[in-house]
Amino acid sequence: MCAANSARHYANQAMTVRLKDHELLQASPRPVSAMAKSYPAGYLGYAHSHARAQLLYAASGSMRLTFTRGCWVIPPQRAVWLPPGYVHQTSAIGELEMRTLYIREDSCPSAAPCEPRMLGVSLLLRELVLRIVAMPMEYDERGQEGRIVAAALGEIDWTPLDPVRLPPLGDARLRRMEQMLTRSPEDASTLDTWAARLRISTRTLARLIRQETGLSFQVWRDHIRTFAAIPMLAEGRPLIEIAIAVGYETAWSFTAMFKRVTGTLPSRYCT
Repeated sequence: MCAANSARHYANQAMTVRLKDHELLQASPRPVSAMAKSYPAGYLGYAHSHARAQLLYAASGSMRLTFTRGCWVIPPQRAVWLPPGYVHQTSAIGELEMRTLYIREDSCPSAAPCEPRMLGVSLLLRELVLRIVAMPMEYDERGQEGRIVAAALGEIDWTPLDPVRLPPLGDARLRRMEQMLTRSPEDASTLDTWAARLRISTRTLARLIRQETGLSFQVWRDHIRTFAAIPMLAEGRPLIEIAIAVGYETAWSFTAMFKRVTGTLPSRYCT
């Protein structure tokens, strides 16, 4: 079996198993159910929603979440809260170890937001999630297992973290440009060059980017480059290697750009 067919086979296999697991977990008689899944690099999920809220946790690897509002990259040791019924698509940028808590709506903490939010994961919450994943689905609500679940819900820090995001694009030309930049983030072509490629004027392209992203061309490209850099940071690749891969000649210039976009040094972002 060739590599491409093999990847599709395992992705389809993971999806089939996942569908069965999801149906079972949604019907759990307990207020919280949990799932541990491993996904291969390049796995692409499908748009779906759940009756229960979700706490998605990337134990290792980076995941990409796509919503109507755009795309987020979630580095390891971060979690995402998804309210009940929120349509999303999950994909694995590299090899991904995902841990998920499914929380019945009437058991959601009062501080839980009504829209997606990226959250930090404390060492205690991480261990509690791992304990819940290892517990039987019909755990003892009144015993130690019930106390572990309650402790996990109480340990969630609802302070929002700002994910690196790419806004949804309505214009087909901008979507094509974003796809090309995502595939080749090192591309340093000017706005004039991009306008020529897309067969529109430079002024029209600048206006389209501003209208659809709220950003200038340079800042939008910086966001795309940051989007591409985060999985490489999560893999622990050398900073200069990442810098060159996303179009910077020095680690210093890449670090300055990354901090402008995220507010954090790249060395600290995935820790």
